[in-house]
Amino acid sequence: MKASKTLLIALSFLLLPLSAFAASSSSSSEQTDVEQAVTNFVKSVDGRNSADLQKTLYADGSIVTYNTFSNKVEHYSTNQFIDLVKSGQKGGWVRNVNFVSVNVDGNTAIANINITDTRLKETGFVTLIKDSGVWKIVGEVTTLGLNK
Repeated sequence: MKASKTLLIALSFLLLPLSAFAASSSSSSEQTDVEQAVTNFVKSVDGRNSADLQKTLYADGSIVTYNTFSNKVEHYSTNQFIDLVKSGQKGGWVRNVNFVSVNVDGNTAIANINITDTRLKETGFVTLIKDSGVWKIVGEVTTLGLNK
């Protein structure tokens, strides 16, 4: 009986690192999915692809940008932002997305990002929720300025 308990305890200690590895793999997979959702969002804007953009955004989301050139805050609902992309008033350039950090907590996530091209840089945060198994952007808050 004592040998069985000892064996059970030993097995528990051996399996503990495996369960931690499985949890970190899951987190890594979720982080990758969040990064892909944010990248798809940016590329949809850049390509002025309003159909793909709509797939990346949560219906009640919002986009907020502080524009350092005009010293004004621009605030758009999801539908307003999609309409601006569709009409060609937003997007139409090629930018790079760099992730500073991504934090996933269950069905919510936040990504700290830098979006750059040769002239401009947006620094900010993107919040996401997992909606029916798909990561969608609920909000983006960025500051737009020169890429120095």
